[in-house]
Amino acid sequence: MKTLFVTLLVMMLVGCSDPLILLPGGLLSGETRAAPVKWADVPETIQVETRPSDPYSINIWGVGIGENLYIATGSDGTKWTDFIAANSNVRVRFDTSVYELVASRVDDEAEREAVGSAYITKYDLDREDNWVLDSMIFRLDRRERSR
Repeated sequence: MKTLFVTLLVMMLVGCSDPLILLPGGLLSGETRAAPVKWADVPETIQVETRPSDPYSINIWGVGIGENLYIATGSDGTKWTDFIAANSNVRVRFDTSVYELVASRVDDEAEREAVGSAYITKYDLDREDNWVLDSMIFRLDRRERSR
C-alpha cells in the first residue's frame, strides 16, 4: 500500500505543470493581463516561466519598485538564467493572473542597490550579508506591442 501511495504521489507531482516548492514546472496557466502601472502588491513568492518553446517555470522571490518588477538569483546563475539568456521573454504569475514580460539583466549599481534594499525590507534580510547585491538581478519589463 505504501508503494502504491508513493507511486501515485510521484505521478501527481510529475504531471503538474506548475512549479512545486523547489521543483520546476512547465507552462503557467491563468488569465493573461496587462502589467500593472506599479508593482505595489507583489506576493512573497511569484512564479516565473522561461523558455517559451518548452516552458520551464520556477517559484522565486520578487520585489516591485514603482513600475519595475525584479527577481534575483546567485551570481553563478542557474538553469532558468541560461534560458533567459537565450530568449528574454518570460511570463509571471501572481495567483491566477499571468503577465507577459521581458527580462533584462541589471548592471547599474544604483539600481542594484535599490533592489537589494527592497529585498532587505521585504524579506527581512541581513543588511551586512545581503546576497542580492552579489547576485544576478533581472528587471522584468513590459513587452512592447506591435501597433
